[in-house]
Amino acid sequence: MAREKYILVSHFCKQTQIEISFVENLQEYGLVTFEEKENQLFMDEKDISEIEKMFRLHNDLGINFEGLDALNQLLKRLRKMEKEMDLLQKRLRLYE
Repeated sequence: MAREKYILVSHFCKQTQIEISFVENLQEYGLVTFEEKENQLFMDEKDISEIEKMFRLHNDLGINFEGLDALNQLLKRLRKMEKEMDLLQKRLRLYE
């Protein structure tokens, strides 16, 4: 059974020097989810790379939160289509 690991959001922000307001805005737009325990926010460790990627897009390229949301939606669709294409290619190979 897989065990989920959670990290305290304030600790993550302190270590990465990402403002907590940025991470909270990501949550408001539904780009990340947090668990609240004892009045503290925790994030799944799987979300770390996504948050860092969105932070770089926001800071380096000046993409606003609406743009980050749109990019996230497009990337999800792209990944889904890539998986479907891989499946179809595997099926096609059966008939070759």
